[in-house]
Amino acid sequence: MLIISDNSAVSALDETDLLHLLPALFGTIVLTESVSRECGHVRAPRALREWIADPPSWVRIVPDPPVTLPETANLGQGEATSISLAWEHRDESRLILDEKRGRRVAAALGLPMTGVVAVIGEAARRGLIDFDAAILKLSGVGFHVSDEVIAVVKSKHGL
Repeated sequence: MLIISDNSAVSALDETDLLHLLPALFGTIVLTESVSRECGHVRAPRALREWIADPPSWVRIVPDPPVTLPETANLGQGEATSISLAWEHRDESRLILDEKRGRRVAAALGLPMTGVVAVIGEAARRGLIDFDAAILKLSGVGFHVSDEVIAVVKSKHGL
């Protein structure tokens, strides 16, 4: 399974010191070159810029797809390339994506996806972290999560 992450997920997990959950849950994570550039952008959090400057062995940075899907035209470059890459590998990929517009496009294309809260839910189900404490960390860095999403994830993961 090819796990493809957008910048927002990596950034949120980095800012909350939860980035270690990705290799624990998925092994290797794939980032497109555009997502890598977004992580290293001067306006990105310093810790994220430092992380992507010397990515860990569980991160694989791949070239952007030569063409992005027309459905992604109104998305940022990182989202567009992540969704397009997932489409190219649709029988063997899953996206980690949180932004609403990107999730709508991915859902319309029938692409399997998850989000940061679901990643946290799975990690909590496996006993790796405390779900409520992790959600508080997310809120503390300005990551908005609706009560409905929290309730759905808690129910799905038996938390």
